[in-house]
Amino acid sequence: MTTSGDTSYRKVIALLAGVALCVVVVTLFALAINRFDWGVGLMLVAPLVTWLLLRMGKSLERWANGATAAAPVDPDFPDDPGV
Repeated sequence: MTTSGDTSYRKVIALLAGVALCVVVVTLFALAINRFDWGVGLMLVAPLVTWLLLRMGKSLERWANGATAAAPVDPDFPDDPGV
């Protein structure tokens, strides 16, 4: 079990790590698009980069809350065997 103080530190660390990683990835990605002739082709990869950053944020959130490694149930598609 984690204490309240432990989870608050984990949340701060997760927030700072997530913001730092997003700034680094987006900055490097934008510079690559801007600097190279073939950089315009990287625009096709932009949705994948965005999706990966969102998944990273979700995993950091689960870590900060002390949840299990399994992904939480999607509220739009609950696993209800009675329906």
